[in-house]
Amino acid sequence: MLKGDYQYVLAVHTDKNHLHCHIIFNNTNLYNGLSFTTEHNQGKVSERSWAKLREISDEICQEHGLSVIEPKGKGVSHFERDMQIQGKSWKDKLRAKIAEVAFYSKNFTDFLQRCTECGIEYVYKPNNKVKLKFRLKDEGQQKFTRADTLGADYTPERIAEQIEHIQKALAFTNRFAEKKIPEKPIAPPIMTTTEPTKIKAPEKEKIIDGWASIRGMNNSAQIIAELESVGIHSVGEFTYFNMQASKNISDISAKLTALKKQIGSIDTLISKIKQRAVLLATYKEYQGLSGLNQKRFKKKNTDAIDSYEQADKYIKERIKAHKVDGKTPTVAELKERSSTLKGEYNSNLKELQALEKKHSVTSRYSRTVRNYITQQTNKRATEQSRQRRLSQQKRKDTLE
Repeated sequence: MLKGDYQYVLAVHTDKNHLHCHIIFNNTNLYNGLSFTTEHNQGKVSERSWAKLREISDEICQEHGLSVIEPKGKGVSHFERDMQIQGKSWKDKLRAKIAEVAFYSKNFTDFLQRCTECGIEYVYKPNNKVKLKFRLKDEGQQKFTRADTLGADYTPERIAEQIEHIQKALAFTNRFAEKKIPEKPIAPPIMTTTEPTKIKAPEKEKIIDGWASIRGMNNSAQIIAELESVGIHSVGEFTYFNMQASKNISDISAKLTALKKQIGSIDTLISKIKQRAVLLATYKEYQGLSGLNQKRFKKKNTDAIDSYEQADKYIKERIKAHKVDGKTPTVAELKERSSTLKGEYNSNLKELQALEKKHSVTSRYSRTVRNYITQQTNKRATEQSRQRRLSQQKRKDTLE
């Protein structure tokens, strides 16, 4: 199941009356640094990985004559249960919502106002030790979640800083989008032989540097080059992408799971229809017989008759889900539908792979960039404070 990408330990225990095994694995992929949660088990995925793991375990037990436990109702993973007990099950939802609200906010004050409009309750007390906390009351969250437990990017200072970067990136993008190209070329000035006209050279437009805030960082040229190679062209874009990446990866992964299930359902249905068609002549012959002749025929063709009946039952149970306007689809229509879904699946898969590649680069430098910007912000704040003190001292000296 882990395909050699994750370290794991598997221990079979006989210390209880029931034989059982513990499976523990490292959440971090050995080769790309992504978490198992991000790659396989995040968001609203119908087939959770714990269920797949249990199926594999059950198959091995059955092969060796060991009993398996029939599940009662819908279970949850051990990790998921722990999260519920600790009250952390809301964190992913909060991160996704906060990132979305931050993107549309003009500043931190506007962010807090929009949180209220979007169903996020907050308590903001900048002088307290716990400055900010959130709650999704409309979705049933009982207790507030402290902002600092969501991650370093969700403190008031970091949210305000990221909003500023996003606004700069948007302003930069809009500035060039709003430029209008003249419909007709401007005619050149008429030159005379008597008195040459002096043409003033147009002023060069000042180009905004989206990387200005990290140019002084060690290896900044290399980092910027790597980020631009995956389509990130400013600190604002970098910040926004990091805030949204996990949610976007989760959404596409969930969509791929749903598409895979639809494709599998249609392809299996097509296979069963073809199987039934091949066995139809044998089954009709069987139906046309009676008494001892029918019994003899069935004994001779048991596999074919059973296969036909199973295929027929499968088709009747599942064809209803694929009817359009009450009309049963033909095999050709089902193939066309499957082909369309496969095209959509491949398109989403490429998008996911590109997104994961992009995320693997941005996540590599996320902490480095964040720490550098924080240091520079603190330096500026210290310098401003020093300048204010000097200014106050000068005023005081003047008065004396």
